[in-house]
Order: sequence, then C-alpha cells, then structure tokens
Amino acid sequence: MKIAIIGSSTGGPFILEEIFTRFPVHSIAIIIVQHLPPAFISTFRGHIAALTTMKVSIGEAGHQISEREIIIAPAGKHMILEKNRIIRFDDGEKLHGVKPAVDRTMLSLRQIDGDRLLGIILTGMGQDGSAGIIHIRSLGGQTIVQDPSTAPIRSMPQAALDTGKVTDILTPKEISRHLQTF
Repeated sequence: MKIAIIGSSTGGPFILEEIFTRFPVHSIAIIIVQHLPPAFISTFRGHIAALTTMKVSIGEAGHQISEREIIIAPAGKHMILEKNRIIRFDDGEKLHGVKPAVDRTMLSLRQIDGDRLLGIILTGMGQDGSAGIIHIRSLGGQTIVQDPSTAPIRSMPQAALDTGKVTDILTPKEISRHLQTF
C-alpha cells in the first residue's frame, strides 16, 4: 500500500487547499495531521472534501485505512497507525506543544513488505515532523518538505530540512503532482 503522511500547522489549510484542488482519485492512502482546534476539524474535512474526488474522513479508532482515501487526524489526540493499517489514538501529553503531532503518526510507521511510505512537512511553527522525517527515511521512504520560500511560516519545513533526511523540496503544486504519481 502507498501511504503518505502530511503534517502542517499555521498556514496549512491554505496550502492543503492548493495541494488538493482538483485532486483526482488515486491509489494512495493520505493521512493529514493539521494542527487545528476541535471546533474546526469538521469544517476543515468538508472543505478538503469539496476540493477532491477522493473520499475524505476524520480518523476513527479501529478504522482500517485503504488506498483512495484521505484521513484527517482529529484534534486533541495523537493518531497512530498500528501495523501501518489500523487507526489508534494516544491521549498522552502534547508533543512539541501540539496534539495531534505529526511526529507521533510518522513514528508509528513500520517497514512492511509492499508498503511505500511518503512523509511530507508543510508550513508551520516549530519542529513537529522532524523526527518523523528521519524515521520515514530510515525505513526507505521518501521525504518531502514544502519549499520554505512558499511557506507562510517556515520553521516546520526548515527544521525538517535541517535533519538532512529530506529527499525533495517542492512547491505545493509540485507536491500535488508528486502525490498523484507516487
């Protein structure tokens, strides 16, 4: 299975809109971990769903992910993938001052024969996603950061770049094309 995990924070909804506008159904499971308050998650899901023909849902415990869907992490819980397939939640402490943290989701991935992994870090403050980028790269996955010059807030993509484990630096439109051909 092809699995992409996207992490974003401040400015992320605007960038995700750019990535998913007219996004066709594609054989990939996409997990979005966007730092948002609980009151905005349902609206955010609806907004992304209106942009793409992919199925878009908010993650639920026990849901088995599949290709051709976009799953958005709910606010207030860390979302993890058990055996790269089953959604579970961790209600532990905030990580990097946020919950959900994309690092928790990325770090839950394992090397499973037949899986292709992709980690993407977009705009945002802080360093959430840096440890996840290192982990995904150690599993042989691809790693992408949004070109910091196109990011409203550059510290998350820059922190990921500083790991030395990023395979590609792309604009939002290039990220969209990459997801469609991954």
